[in-house]
Amino acid sequence: MEEKLFGLELQRDCLEIVKRDGRHYVRYDAGAQQMVWREDEITEDEARKIASGRAGEYDVIISLQRRLGLDAYKSNWTPPN
Repeated sequence: MEEKLFGLELQRDCLEIVKRDGRHYVRYDAGAQQMVWREDEITEDEARKIASGRAGEYDVIISLQRRLGLDAYKSNWTPPN
C-alpha cells in the first residue's frame, strides 16, 4: 500500500513523496527540455528536508542526482493518467 506524504498535484508541483512498504520515495521530473519522470528511494530525513521547502527540495534532488550519476536523467517511472 502506498501513502502520499508530500505534494498536492504531481503534474503541477512536479514533485511528490510517497511511502511504500516502510520506504520513502521521491517522484519528480528530472528533465530539462522534456519530461523525464523519476521515482527514487530517499531516506526519511531527506523526505523531511524536501517537505521543509524549496531549498530542501533542491538540496535533496541535487544530492540524489549526484548519487545516481548519469542514470538520474533516464526515466524510470511514468505517472498514472
